[in-house]
Amino acid sequence: MKDLYHYTDSGLRNVYLKNGYSVKKTPYGRGVSIHDVAGLHQLLGMELVCNKAGKLSSTEIRFLRVEMDLPQVHLASLLGVSENTIRAWENNRGKITKPAELLLRTLYKQYADLDSDIRQAVEHLASLNRREGKLVLVESKKGWKTAA
Repeated sequence: MKDLYHYTDSGLRNVYLKNGYSVKKTPYGRGVSIHDVAGLHQLLGMELVCNKAGKLSSTEIRFLRVEMDLPQVHLASLLGVSENTIRAWENNRGKITKPAELLLRTLYKQYADLDSDIRQAVEHLASLNRREGKLVLVESKKGWKTAA
């Protein structure tokens, strides 16, 4: 596979790029810059969910979860399994069930559609994990609401 760049930053081991990257010399050695990483990762995700035969591997499950910006606990909730089950799948200590895999593939495919209601729901779940601080509530004449 001469003249191909073995792209491993995604966590996937079988991705090679023919172009779409630049190689630069740095004071620390060879540096590689990938063009349009978001587009590359979206294509990788779609290839996994639409074209990969057989079960998803542990690294592929992790890749899809990370691309949707979901912590293990939220993906577990969406798939109807425990957080420990997701952890086991991602650490190659268990195999994903067929129904869970089909749901994960469908979830990612819908997530990749920028206008999808599923994407908005998944992004909302991901944002819940990033929220910090206090939940400030105020009472108004119309009832309780969150403070601005």
